[in-house]
Amino acid sequence: MKNILVVLVRIVDGLTSITGKISALCILVSAIIITKGVIARKVFNLSGIWEIELSVFLLIFSCFVGAAFVQKQDHHLNVDLFIIYLKPKTRELIIIITSIIGCILCGLFAWYAWPMWHQSFVLNYHSESYWGPPLWIPYFFLPFGMSLFFFQYLLYILNKIKLLRDESFQEEVIRSELKGVDAFDEQKK
Repeated sequence: MKNILVVLVRIVDGLTSITGKISALCILVSAIIITKGVIARKVFNLSGIWEIELSVFLLIFSCFVGAAFVQKQDHHLNVDLFIIYLKPKTRELIIIITSIIGCILCGLFAWYAWPMWHQSFVLNYHSESYWGPPLWIPYFFLPFGMSLFFFQYLLYILNKIKLLRDESFQEEVIRSELKGVDAFDEQKK
């Protein structure tokens, strides 16, 4: 059983790393495509039929599929104005509870998005634009990304619980967000 869990962790982490790098590349490619479209339209008076739609698809991929990578790196935006003043164990418990809520939301999103993708694939939906790409491709990004996000959340929660059990969690909050702010620097003195 433990070997299966190790394999699953490696698969989720590996897939998350790969899709995170692809997400970064999608943002770059989207910026290049939009820049190319603007130059073609303004300089050469040419209009494209695919630039904006493809850029939107790439950015959808980056947002939904790249979210798991951000979770893996623990770089999601946190509003920790209050919890940084709590005891470390209490703070960790609150982080676990909010992570469970986030995990449930990702799971629900994925659960309802998979049938939407399946329907667009089976019925061969296409965009109504002149370019008309099949919609199952961007629709796939939603359930796939949220499923990966769900599993990455699970790994994060399990790791937090393990650290809490071992009591090896961070004893003191690192207030890196507040460095350079005079009021907080003076309090430390």
